[in-house]
Amino acid sequence: MSINKDLLGLDSLDTLPVISISASQSLNASAAFREPISTGLARLDEALDDSPADQRRSGGILRGQVTEVFGPPGVGKTSLALGVASNALRDGGKVIWIDTGSPIPTSRLKSMTPDLDNLTYFRAPTLPHLLALLTRPPKGFPPEETSLLVIDSISSLFPGYFLSAAELKDRLAQGKITDKAQLQWLLNRKWNVISDVATHLSRLAARNIAILALNQTHTKIKGQPRATLHPVVAGGTWETNVQTRIVLYRDLPDMRFAEITKRAGRTLPVRLNELIVPFCIGENGLHEVEEPKIPEILEPTPSRKRKAENEVADSQDEDSEEEYEWMGEALLDDS
Repeated sequence: MSINKDLLGLDSLDTLPVISISASQSLNASAAFREPISTGLARLDEALDDSPADQRRSGGILRGQVTEVFGPPGVGKTSLALGVASNALRDGGKVIWIDTGSPIPTSRLKSMTPDLDNLTYFRAPTLPHLLALLTRPPKGFPPEETSLLVIDSISSLFPGYFLSAAELKDRLAQGKITDKAQLQWLLNRKWNVISDVATHLSRLAARNIAILALNQTHTKIKGQPRATLHPVVAGGTWETNVQTRIVLYRDLPDMRFAEITKRAGRTLPVRLNELIVPFCIGENGLHEVEEPKIPEILEPTPSRKRKAENEVADSQDEDSEEEYEWMGEALLDDS
């Protein structure tokens, strides 16, 4: 007797068996599928793992998530990314490296892992190039079995395309911006572009890819007890899509610190010793410091009688959403 196939390709006479698995089996299978990529620092990997102590395997940069690493120049952001990339390649995965300004240091990566056959390199010299790659990717992007995508850096392309708060304020005062609609467009366009980038990175991460975005910093004073470094690329949508955040800074010439400030989508208390990992940069990657020396910056901030705004002049590098509040008031006044 012949068996006909329906439009879905299923047997019309026989019912296919339903295979059921327990919730624990499903969870274990999902965990294996999303195996993290080591940073090369055992203590940092351990701190990145938020699972219960009796269920921990090996921590690191999680696949399926967007991880942000930010810090001032020279603290080791690219070195950390190289370490993660080399570990992903050694584990048999494929790596995509998107360069937005500084060429990838291939010689350093080869010293960590000689086989670079599974490394795909893209150069995005302008913001339109990056947007085109994310929104209209070429055929086969990302390649199958890609485990890691690195953007070095996500923030370097933005300053050249968007006016800072100080520049917009000067243009408004000089009468160069008189149209209310134009001012509103200038206010919103940067956050709209950041929102689009964050959304597309999350979609890529959903394909079981670890997204590692390196972010530069600027100085923020308003609302802070002291001048504080903040990521250049920020905003509500970006914050929502970044599940893990690692901030890097340095105290001594040869000593750096990696601090986890967000993990599994939750913002963590700052200055916790278990979330701070001291390290140094060697020829073959990052190395932990056996006896950490916590810098003074990590000590509790003493109370001050004077406001920070009176102690430090406003920086033109500040460019957060709060810095545009005066423009919102200007729009209301004109209406």
